[in-house]
Amino acid sequence: MRIVKFEGATMRDALAKVKADLGDDAVIVSTRQIRRGLLGGSAIEISAAIDEDDGAGPARTPRFAVQPAAPAPAPRHAEEDLEKMIAPVRSELRSLRAIVRTSNNDGRATTELKAELAALRSLIETIQKPAPAPRPAPAPVAKPRVTIPPKARVAPSEGRIVMLVGPTGAGKTTTIAKLAARAALIDQRTVGLVTLDNYRVGGVDQIRTFADLIGVPLQTATTTAALAEIIELDDSELILIDTAGRSPRDAGAIAELAAQLAHLPPVEVHLVIPAWSSAATIDDLVARYAPLGPSRILFTKLDEIGACPELVAGCARAELPITWVTTGQAVPEDLEEPTAARIVELATHGFAGLEAAA
Repeated sequence: MRIVKFEGATMRDALAKVKADLGDDAVIVSTRQIRRGLLGGSAIEISAAIDEDDGAGPARTPRFAVQPAAPAPAPRHAEEDLEKMIAPVRSELRSLRAIVRTSNNDGRATTELKAELAALRSLIETIQKPAPAPRPAPAPVAKPRVTIPPKARVAPSEGRIVMLVGPTGAGKTTTIAKLAARAALIDQRTVGLVTLDNYRVGGVDQIRTFADLIGVPLQTATTTAALAEIIELDDSELILIDTAGRSPRDAGAIAELAAQLAHLPPVEVHLVIPAWSSAATIDDLVARYAPLGPSRILFTKLDEIGACPELVAGCARAELPITWVTTGQAVPEDLEEPTAARIVELATHGFAGLEAAA
């Protein structure tokens, strides 16, 4: 074993000389601070030892021979191959640990060495840590099977006077605006809007905003006589009537509206139902609004759900066809007059699913 002394202005300089001369297998024996004459200042002296049993000088390798970016050994490598790879790092750890233990004069150098020591220890742990086993692919989730009747019911609108009825929040007023915009702006028909929604706060203001944007007249009826007079005097090609959104359990309000219809010319009534409604809810709404004699079901908010078998099944139970469905808030774009095949597609895949596949 050969012991050699090295001097450097700092601990790092002295350690660099040890590595340059003796290589990574050198072991630090001692360190101390020395003075270089009266004006030379202080320096660091390191005593290092190297085993030279084989008579050959140590290999001159750069500091930190093992790079952090080196790939982990493949599983086929033997354990001795792995040990050879990390042997230089272990030697570096021993040297740094000896310096940290014996050095108490250069605080900055000690802090740097501790940081290097921690980095090397982390590197060894990374090399020795086995690669994580690949996670098994998640099992595919079976989509619920949608069972629908083989035939969907659709029917075009045939009435000059169209009324939308339904529960609060079903989207009646927005749908009325879509119908008015399509008829007036696209089909170039004359359109008259009538609202009975003097019950909901802001109901008249909302539809009046739509009417102004579309450029069609809006009239408000508060009594049966007023509604009858408006319809009699309005010579528009299409009259759309918006009703107040009330609870379907308000049987009195439904009966009152049914009494108004009895004194009017034939009115085509569309029952507006959100597409996310359950089968039980749809059946309940059909039963509660039966006094108004709806001849169509109008499903809204198809963009908010996936597959909707009730587009077919609910209409089949109620024995009512579909004329329009809505698929968003845009006026008038998000309004469809679907075919029977389109209804089956929406019932099976949902609006969002069909849009994604397009």
